[in-house]
Amino acid sequence: MNPWLLRLFRIAAVAILAFLAYYVLEYFGHAWAIWPLAIVFGALWIGEALLGVRRRKTREANWDRWERAVHDEAARPEAIREVREAIKAARRLGPRLKLDVAHLSVVLAELHDASGKPLEGARVLSQVAVEELDKAQAAVVRHAKVVCYLSAGEIEDAENALAIRDAASGAEDIDVRLNLLGLMIAIEKGEAERALADAERIGEGHDADVQIEALVVQAAALDALGKRGEALGRLDRIDPATLADLARLGQPRVRPLAQAALDRSADT
Repeated sequence: MNPWLLRLFRIAAVAILAFLAYYVLEYFGHAWAIWPLAIVFGALWIGEALLGVRRRKTREANWDRWERAVHDEAARPEAIREVREAIKAARRLGPRLKLDVAHLSVVLAELHDASGKPLEGARVLSQVAVEELDKAQAAVVRHAKVVCYLSAGEIEDAENALAIRDAASGAEDIDVRLNLLGLMIAIEKGEAERALADAERIGEGHDADVQIEALVVQAAALDALGKRGEALGRLDRIDPATLADLARLGQPRVRPLAQAALDRSADT
């Protein structure tokens, strides 16, 4: 249910109860008691609202901290433990938190992948009921799963996970990223020339993040074709901070390329 509709429903329910309480109390000659009751219930309402705000802020802070841990080796073990516990807690509360389970599972998979255990990340994502999600949310889960399989060098599993996606998720950026992962699979299957041409086309007209991912695919394709100099030239267009992340957390084929591009930029 829409949150605003739920709030309106609650307000209407409280108003009806207050109306009924007033007439019951009036019938017994205690109409004056409605005011103390109103104050008590109003205080409880405000307290619950404040607790809700606090819970939301704590939840958002935890999400941010867990996502930062993907890039922080020291913080990862504790983040993995906490996210596992958060997934268990969300599952205990049933289907209404299915989106939280999916999001948390993606974060946990990224943490496992960054820790050098991509197949563990893929296993976590296999437990997400993507058929219960909308197309865009299912595409996010599927993207993370394909990334894990590619990181593990399981090309066939990556291809199978990608093959069952919807033709369009309704979220263009996710669809484009899935297409780029398909090109990474094509490179590993010996179709680097096609992957290069398609990545160059995809990189045009999209936002900066998609353009960076397209450049990474282009570099991987050029390297597979034996054109390492050109591959590094593509990576030279990416900022050093992103290159550092790719060198540590990128796909196996990309990591040495990103490190070489970083080393080259440091020498200039």
